[in-house]
Amino acid sequence: MEHSNPIKIAITGPPAAGKTTVLSIFAQKGVPVFSADEEVKRLSQPCKPGFHLVVKKLGKDFLTKEGQLNRRKLLHAMLADPKTKKTLEEIFHPLVKKSLLDWFEKNKDKPLLVAEIPLLYQGSWEKIFDRVIWVTVPQEVLLERLSKRLKDERLAKDLLRCYQKDLPEKIFPDLVIESTSPLSKIEERIKNDFF
Repeated sequence: MEHSNPIKIAITGPPAAGKTTVLSIFAQKGVPVFSADEEVKRLSQPCKPGFHLVVKKLGKDFLTKEGQLNRRKLLHAMLADPKTKKTLEEIFHPLVKKSLLDWFEKNKDKPLLVAEIPLLYQGSWEKIFDRVIWVTVPQEVLLERLSKRLKDERLAKDLLRCYQKDLPEKIFPDLVIESTSPLSKIEERIKNDFF
């Protein structure tokens, strides 16, 4: 018996909005999930293509003493210099997109696939998904969460500014989830919409 194509859902939204929490709800229900952030981390490991391309195009200044990519230093450079940001996007966007498409192919017999793609709209990736979930929280909560995560309020502000600057003026998600809602409410919303 032939399976129809899976429904492909993207979860997106600003940094620290709660996208991973929403993704984990789908994972707990047995849905195959993909995280672009985790894939970037994997591709950034020594011996992986992202690592080699960063060193080749940006130099060894971005390596730690242990020979790993210095993600904090890369983040600072990306926010300070549009050319560095563009170079990093040119390195990682095609690699992550290939991994995502391979993952779609590997899971084509499943009814539902969910991917967390932070830069969905900035990269025009929404076209390869059937539905988009936008995860959001009030700006002050975003800043508080991101400051705590990065241990640097100024860096958090710069990162949020950069994210919002690159976001298209109009976005059209199919579902908006406010992640300050109780987890049970978010789970109920997802259950009602997708199961």
